[in-house]
Amino acid sequence: MVYTVPPKVNIRNIKDAYADFLTYVNSNTEVKIDLDGCEDSDLSLIQLIEAARKSATADNKTISLTKPANDIVQSLLRRSGLLDAFSTNDTKFWLHKEVL
Repeated sequence: MVYTVPPKVNIRNIKDAYADFLTYVNSNTEVKIDLDGCEDSDLSLIQLIEAARKSATADNKTISLTKPANDIVQSLLRRSGLLDAFSTNDTKFWLHKEVL
């Protein structure tokens, strides 16, 4: 099963997005996230996913994106400065790229 991120996730509706996402995470050992439909988001989405990555590791769950982050999410990562600070694991997770 895949969790599909709503088209709009921002500070105004992150509480609802968090509740839906938490329900999905709690009922799955393998967490798959689809960002394709994400059209209007802010850093609250990035924070939600990064927190989920840390929690998944602590709970022995796997977490992944179904595809590399779309252009909108990549733009968020770039503007926030996170893209430039990515570790090898971050690059693999968000962009599905191997770093040599």
